[in-house]
Amino acid sequence: MAEDNRSLNSAESNNETSWYKAFGAGLASGIIKIPEGIISLGAELIDLGADSDTAASVEEFFDKINIFEDTAEERTIGKLTEAITQIAVPGGIGFKAASAAARKMTTKALRAKRKNLYLEFGKKGTAPNKGNLRSGLQKVNDLNKRSKYKRFGLAVTGGALGEGLVVDSEEIGTFGDMFEGPTSLNRDESLSGREDASRKLMNRFKFGTESLLVTPFAFGVGKTAKSLAKRGKDMAYSSSQFERFIDKYIRAPFSPRGDLPDEVFKSEMLKQGLKVRDSHRAKQIVGNITKVVDGIFPVSQEIADKSIKSQKLKFVRDVNEVLLDGDLAEGIDFKKLKNIIDKLDVKNISKEQQELLEASLNAGRGELNNLINILQQTSGGAGKTAQAELKELFKKRLEGYVGNTFQIFETKSNLFNLFRKYQPTEESYKAAIKVFTGGGLRTEQEAREIVDSILNQAQKMKKPKPLPDFKYTEKSAETGKLRSVDIGLGAEASGTGAEKKALRELFGEIKDPRFTLFNGMTNLSSLARTSAYLAEVQAKNADVQAKGGRGFFWNSAEEAGERLDTKNTGIEIVKMDDILGEIDATKNLINPLSGTYTTKEIGEGIKVANDVMGALQGFVRGDKKMGGTEKAVSWFYRNLLLFPKGISQMAKTIFSIPTHIRNFFSAGAFTAANGILFEGLSNPKLLKEAFQQGIDVSGLLKAGANSPLAQREYRDLLELGVTNSQVQLGDLISLLKDTNAGGSMMGIDNVLGRMFKKFKKVGEFLQGKYMAEDDTFKITNFVVELDRIIKTGAKRAGMSLDDFKKTIKQNVGPDGALIRNEKLWALKQEAANIVKNTVPNYAYVGQAVKTARLLPIGNFMSFPSEIIRTTTNIAEQGLKEMRHSRPTRGSNVLPMVFDIDLGRFVKNDNLSYGTGFKRLMGMSTTLVGIPIAVTEGAKALYDVADDEIDAMRRFVPDWSKNSTLVPIKDDDGELRYIDFSHSNAYDLMARPFRTLMNNIQEGQEDGDTLLKGFVNGTMEASGELMNPFISESIWTEAMLDLSIRGGRTAEGKQLYTDQTSAGDKMQIQLMHLGNALAPSYKQFLRLGSAAFGTPDKTGEVLDIGPELAGFMGLRAIKIDPLRSMGFKIAGYQTGIRNARREFTGGIFGLLKGGPVSEADVIERYIASNRARFEVQKNMFKNIEAAQTLGETPFDVRKTFEERQISSKNFNNLSQGKFEPYFPSKDILRKFREIAAGIDEEDPFAAASGDVRDLQQGFRQLNLGERFKGFASGGQVNSQPIKNGIDSAIPALIDIRNQLAQLDLDDEFGVDVSDYIVEEQGIITPPLPQTPQPVIQNQQITQQKDPITGLTRTEEALLSPMEKVIARRT
Repeated sequence: MAEDNRSLNSAESNNETSWYKAFGAGLASGIIKIPEGIISLGAELIDLGADSDTAASVEEFFDKINIFEDTAEERTIGKLTEAITQIAVPGGIGFKAASAAARKMTTKALRAKRKNLYLEFGKKGTAPNKGNLRSGLQKVNDLNKRSKYKRFGLAVTGGALGEGLVVDSEEIGTFGDMFEGPTSLNRDESLSGREDASRKLMNRFKFGTESLLVTPFAFGVGKTAKSLAKRGKDMAYSSSQFERFIDKYIRAPFSPRGDLPDEVFKSEMLKQGLKVRDSHRAKQIVGNITKVVDGIFPVSQEIADKSIKSQKLKFVRDVNEVLLDGDLAEGIDFKKLKNIIDKLDVKNISKEQQELLEASLNAGRGELNNLINILQQTSGGAGKTAQAELKELFKKRLEGYVGNTFQIFETKSNLFNLFRKYQPTEESYKAAIKVFTGGGLRTEQEAREIVDSILNQAQKMKKPKPLPDFKYTEKSAETGKLRSVDIGLGAEASGTGAEKKALRELFGEIKDPRFTLFNGMTNLSSLARTSAYLAEVQAKNADVQAKGGRGFFWNSAEEAGERLDTKNTGIEIVKMDDILGEIDATKNLINPLSGTYTTKEIGEGIKVANDVMGALQGFVRGDKKMGGTEKAVSWFYRNLLLFPKGISQMAKTIFSIPTHIRNFFSAGAFTAANGILFEGLSNPKLLKEAFQQGIDVSGLLKAGANSPLAQREYRDLLELGVTNSQVQLGDLISLLKDTNAGGSMMGIDNVLGRMFKKFKKVGEFLQGKYMAEDDTFKITNFVVELDRIIKTGAKRAGMSLDDFKKTIKQNVGPDGALIRNEKLWALKQEAANIVKNTVPNYAYVGQAVKTARLLPIGNFMSFPSEIIRTTTNIAEQGLKEMRHSRPTRGSNVLPMVFDIDLGRFVKNDNLSYGTGFKRLMGMSTTLVGIPIAVTEGAKALYDVADDEIDAMRRFVPDWSKNSTLVPIKDDDGELRYIDFSHSNAYDLMARPFRTLMNNIQEGQEDGDTLLKGFVNGTMEASGELMNPFISESIWTEAMLDLSIRGGRTAEGKQLYTDQTSAGDKMQIQLMHLGNALAPSYKQFLRLGSAAFGTPDKTGEVLDIGPELAGFMGLRAIKIDPLRSMGFKIAGYQTGIRNARREFTGGIFGLLKGGPVSEADVIERYIASNRARFEVQKNMFKNIEAAQTLGETPFDVRKTFEERQISSKNFNNLSQGKFEPYFPSKDILRKFREIAAGIDEEDPFAAASGDVRDLQQGFRQLNLGERFKGFASGGQVNSQPIKNGIDSAIPALIDIRNQLAQLDLDDEFGVDVSDYIVEEQGIITPPLPQTPQPVIQNQQITQQKDPITGLTRTEEALLSPMEKVIARRT
């Protein structure tokens, strides 16, 4: 029996029908089945009245004419398409028809009712004032709303009626079938005539009833999606609480703009891009200066000659003075710089070094001057100082922002301040004490206490901006009372000049142009770009409101309330001053939004965008407002969970060479998905130039600094937000920033940070390359997108391409610098927006996902969220580029469309049509085409059948179960596979659909309904989609392996046992945690083993080819069914134990104590065997799969015997024969003890006959089918029985007989309701059709033998122990 089932399954697996052919056949078959369903309904009604079999004739007729059904049935996609067509077409027609009819009926009624309401206003004595007019209009509005509900209800009923009348419900199934509910279908095909017609009509009714419940839910989901798509920008202001709820809790957390209006979000993105651009520029300038300094003072000379170090220190101090000397708008005084160089003892300074130093210093001054000008133009000052004073202050020194960097702020203390990274020099410490004695006003001890107090305050500070003030306490010379004294470092701060100078020396003032420029540019950039952002947002708001729009900022709370109708909407208004007061960069600005009001959501969005800590972020960073206990918990959470999480992710990405290779090729998929490669087919020169520009500008192949031209182009791309936005790296950097921010309770944060200091330069290099790998393809995409836009622009302008390019050419200024062409820049912005929306970009990750990085779950959650966003955007962008400009009838994206205005078919007029077509082709090829082509090509090349692929999936790790598996065979013919999904960035989008198809196919093979397979597949597919967000992080998984899982990995590998010695256990634990934090080194070990031919730990000699491919994530993994079977046997044994607990233990277990009924015994016995059946069925499939993959029955049997599985059990499993569970003697004794303890009848003794009968019936089950009930030529007319063993045993024996007939190819469909009759007891179910002898119906009352005290049935079937129990009862 099992053999027959296997042949049927393999026949389906090895079909040659392509998926697209099955899809088309399913569509055609589904359409044919619609009239079949209608005609069959009529035939069933005839049969119901005439007791005929007309419906059978109708079915036979349509089976002959439906030539597509067999083809559709050969693949899951065909079956699913056929079912959806049957449901969607009649359901949609029914919904629309009922909706239209309802609209006509309700419209007439509404007109009459509204007319009566309006007439009331015209009656004498009822002149419509504002109150009753408003009341009347509200009544009209309520009428409209109620009519909509009625129309919707009628439409739903119409849709359900359409589905129920037409759909082949028995093939598709119902939810009732899955949960044995009231809508479960009757599939008794032994009926005929009137009875069969009644059964079929009732099935139609049940199917339609479920549709009544499902349709409103589907409608609600569709309405929500439609609202998000069409009203996304306005939902936050909606009068509907439902829509505002959707906006706040569904759209905003996962949308790039969050709670910000689109206009504000665009300004925010520009600000962020400019800040990154400024920081990158600062690094470039500092790098150039460092190159010169290191060239003048080589490290080797500094080590050999100690005087070189002092010369170097004096040189940078002098250069720093030149950098800040005079007006920043002008160049440096080269004579002063030359004089500094000439005074050096070192004479090996080249002309190129001098020119580079001068150019770098001038570039730095230019950047600082530009930021100052922006600040002056947009803010009106910093520190709330008048513009004239500001200009004077900034032009001289930029105090607080430029040129004042101190060692004490650059290095922090650690471990209770026992070991300080910064110690003031003895000279500066003594000098400070001397100054603070005040010429004898204070004692030396008092001065020392003041200095120590100020030092401690400074040690606790992060890098302050502007320069901080300090406080110290002393006795007043006049009153003798303690007083608080302020002192600062700034020019206008309290304190004498001598005191300030002493503090500067005490803090280790750094006078180095590199520190001056980097700190000055980054600090000023934050101020200037924020100031410009606020000014731009204010201008946008004014423009929107001038055009009659709502805007997003208002001058008073009253105005805001009126514009937003807050009385009805409930939208909360907040003051912008309160919001901006929490943002560091705005605290020293006079901003144009001061005094305005906005919504609470917009205010919160602005705070989030400007890195104001939320509740979780504040907890992780150790918010100053937290108490001691909270800080302690925060410290442990940060350093024992999140910090290792960040380090483990860094090790597996930045420090992993194989990951770098995969990162590069994954980024290439983003280019392919946007149709860039198809663009290259028509213009290979463009693709080559774009890719070369990507390599050059990103610096992918550069070991040092890039060329000035490439640096300038890269800065432009930073400003546009295209580059420097690698998603995983953004996640990692943000996570490490969170774990190192805030106060360190014990200073351990920085101790841990020291561990990686030696790797800093290596890490920075690898981090740069990781970013460059991503940037290369983003730049490639940008160049091609810009070319597409330029060509479209030329067509739109009616110009030749060469003439159009002349209009966007950049000119060169008198100083040789390029002058930005605003028209070209606008085109670049358009191209950049396309790239940012179609290629993963960390700046566009939703805040909910960004915040989730602070949880101990998930690895790089931003990447899958960006794949979802950008894949959707690729499709949307492609369709946008293909849409006809005017309204059409039918599709508006085909090459020829029907133009409604012109009244005829015309050519699609979208000038970007070709671009959109290539984009959609690129997306479909990348998501679907390439994986299918690679897989099918490998199957054909290596002659691998579908059933081998299915068998292979049973022996791959869980994470590869639903992957795209590419089969290959080695030289010895052994089957291997490549997990193509591992290197496919877009697999996340295809995997859920693949998972759904796998579940439906598996369910159909097991005899399940299509709906059950669909529901199970949907649930598993949802899990696959959510897995990157909810799975354990690398570090958390390692921790749980050692704690919760007790030394066992999530895959079931045992790390140690209770017998492992303490020393070995600790070593294993440390190694396991170390592996989680270590880079991916195992691939190198495997490669080394393959290169030298040495066996690995398992004794396998590896091949060099597959191991080299492994560096790209394409390693061919050997399938070893026998080795994998060991893990599966362990799972099988656990499953058998758990199935037994369904009877004895758990919430519903029978041995937990207390009263248990006979019905409980039977119900739990069936539940236990149902679970046992599924476990054995799964192992049966594993054995089949192992043999399909070439393992011999002898070797498989040996593997089972080695793991203590008896030959009898293995034979049953391999033959597909189900071996049911029956309670042991110990369990039976426990039943008796519990019953005696509570003075109740032994429930198992009462039910034992039924249980035995079930056991025998179960033995007839086939493991290849479902767990199901049986019939033997007809119904068994068993009657209800009374409590007690005399009457229970015969019926229970019947049940046991049925179970004994189950085979592992059957369905376990035993329904306890077939046996339990409320208030009456138990009835026996129908017997199965079987070649074996069948026990016929027994009369409930049988004659007992006067000698034995047993009936004939009891005498024949009971065991000796049961006979004893029966006699005693």
